[in-house]
This record gives sequence, structure tokens and C-alpha cells, in this order.
Amino acid sequence: MVRQYLTTRQVAHELGVSLNTVYRWLKAERLPEPLRDPDNNYRLWTVEDLNRLRQAASERV
Repeated sequence: MVRQYLTTRQVAHELGVSLNTVYRWLKAERLPEPLRDPDNNYRLWTVEDLNRLRQAASERV
């Protein structure tokens, strides 16, 4: 089975925040750093990552 990955931009869109907000959260360690693509060092977000982020966001409110 081939795993589907989301871009950081897609994750930001799904969370309803700006791309810069996601980067700020990563820098402040409010979000766990996802896997990285070894070829280009892009972040590789999974659907499971997104679900965990949504749950963590709902617990903060």
C-alpha cells in the first residue's frame, strides 16, 4: 500500500490556519516535527499526523 502524504500548506489549510502559523508552531515545538523526505528535506505529513493535530488543537480550546 502506498502511503499518501500531505504538504505543510495542505495541513495548514485543513487546520484553518496560515502556513506561517504552522511554521511558528513547529519552531515553538507546539507541533511535533513530521517525517522528512530524504531527497529534498520536505516535511511529510500523514493523515494520522493531521488527526493528532486536530485532536491536540481541540484539547487546547
